Amino acid sequence: MKISMNKYFFLLSAVLIIMGSSSFGQDEASEVVNEEETPVVLEEIAGERNLTGIRPWRAPNYSGQQGALGWTEETFKVPAGLETNYKFWLDVYTKYSTDQGVLHDSEYIDLIYEVLDFTHISQRTDLTDGQKHRLRTKAVKEGKKRVVEMLKKFEKVTDPATLDFNEKRVWDYFQKIEGSKKYSEAASKNRLRFQLGQRDRIIQGIFFSGRYLEDFEQIFQEAGLPKELTRLPFVESSYNVLARSKVGASGLWQIMRYTGRPFMMINSTVDKRNYPKDATRVAAKLLRINYNMLESWPLALTGYNHGPAGVLKLTKLYKSREIGDLVVSNGSKKRLGFASRNFYASFLAILEAEKNAPQYFGQVYWSQSLNAIDIKLDQPVRYKDILAWFGGNDRATQVYNPHITANARKFGKVLPIGSIISIPAAKEKEVLAELENRKKDISKLVKDDAIEAARSYIVAKGDTISSIAREFGVSMKELLATNDLDSPHKLRVGQTLKIP
Repeated sequence: MKISMNKYFFLLSAVLIIMGSSSFGQDEASEVVNEEETPVVLEEIAGERNLTGIRPWRAPNYSGQQGALGWTEETFKVPAGLETNYKFWLDVYTKYSTDQGVLHDSEYIDLIYEVLDFTHISQRTDLTDGQKHRLRTKAVKEGKKRVVEMLKKFEKVTDPATLDFNEKRVWDYFQKIEGSKKYSEAASKNRLRFQLGQRDRIIQGIFFSGRYLEDFEQIFQEAGLPKELTRLPFVESSYNVLARSKVGASGLWQIMRYTGRPFMMINSTVDKRNYPKDATRVAAKLLRINYNMLESWPLALTGYNHGPAGVLKLTKLYKSREIGDLVVSNGSKKRLGFASRNFYASFLAILEAEKNAPQYFGQVYWSQSLNAIDIKLDQPVRYKDILAWFGGNDRATQVYNPHITANARKFGKVLPIGSIISIPAAKEKEVLAELENRKKDISKLVKDDAIEAARSYIVAKGDTISSIAREFGVSMKELLATNDLDSPHKLRVGQTLKIP
C-alpha cells in the first residue's frame, strides 16, 4: 500500500496529537498501572472453538519479502542485548503452562528464584473458580515471602557452603552483581516479579489464529509491510477476538481508544477496534508510521507498546538506535518500563515459537475460517435482531461481531445505518430477505430510537466524563450541565447520559 506524503503527515500528526506530551502509546498506560506482574489466572480465549472445524496448521513462509518496508532476512534476528530476555519469553511461551509460573527478578530476568506449580489447585473439584484464584494468589504471596527471607539471609551469610542447593544457585548468580545493597534492592516490590506461563494458551492462540492470519498476511502484504508483524496479536491478545484490557486497549491488536479514533468508527454501539480486518488495517498504518519515525522494526514495535514519540526521545537520550541499548539500566537516565523493554523480545520469542510450533508443542491445528459474510446496514437494527440470526447464541454472535459494543448488546441500543455486521455465509439469503422486508414497514419508533441513540450514551466500565466528552466532541462543562451533574465523579455504570 502506497501512502502519499500528505496523507502520511496527516496520519503522523494525528498519532502525535493523540499521544500529546505524555507520549503514551498502545500499552504504556497499562505499564504504569500494573507493570509489576501478570495475573495468576488468564481468562479463557473467547473464540467458541466449536463454531468451526479444524484444519492442518500451516508453517509461515517469510522468505521473498524484499519489497516489504525495512525487511531483510536478518531483520527479525535476536539483536545484541536481548538474548537473555528472548530466552526468558521463549520459556514462558513454550515451557511453562498456565498452571505454572516463575518468581523472578525484573532487572536480571533470567534470575529465576522459584517455579510455582498450581496444578494441585486447578485439579480440585471441590473449589469454585474464585477459591482457586485466591489459593493461587496466596501461593504467589507465600513464594515471594520465601524469596525475600532468602535475600535477607544472604546479607548475613559468611560461608556459602551452609546454603542449600537452591539458595547456593541464587547466591552464585548474585556474585556477578555489584553493589552493597544488591540483596535489599532485589527484594523490593518493583524487582521481585511473578510471571504466569503461557504454553497451553499459545497452543490455543495458534488454533484461533487460523481464522484470521491468512487475511492479515494479505493485508500486510498489500500494505508493503513484513508478514512477520501479523504475529503481533499473539503478544497482544493471544488471538482472543474478545480481548479487552483494564486500561482500555481492545481487540486482537489491543488498540487504545484514543489511538483508533482518527482512523475508524468508535461510538456507543460500534467499536471497529474489535473488527479484525479493520483493526489490522489500522495496525498496519500505525506500524508504518512508527517505522518511518524510528527507522527500525525493533524500535517501531517497541513504539507500538510504549509510544513512538517516547521511544524517539530515548534514542536521543541514549544516542543510539539499537534496541539493546534502550533496555539496559544506565545510571540516572530514563529507561523503558518492564513491559516496553520486554515487548520486542517477547515478539521475537512468539515468532520462533509459532514458526516452529511442532518442535515446541507437538501437533498443532488451525481453526477453519468463520466463513463470514459482511453486510452493510441500510437501516437501523437492534442487537436482538442480529442475535436471532445466530439462534440466540450470544457468544457466537460476539465472535462474528466483536465490534458491537456491550452498550448495544446489554441495553438494546440501535446499530445505525452504515454499520457492518458479519453473519455465517449460509445465512446470507435469509438475512438479506428479512432486511428487505423490514425496510417496507420499519416503524417510526425504531427510527426515533436511532435518533435518540445518537444523542445519548450509556456509561460503561472505565468511562469518565472527560473521555465521553472527547468522544462526542463536546466540553465537559456542557456534558455535566446537560445531565444536571455537579461533579465529574458521580458517573455510574449503566447510567444514560444525554449528549448536548
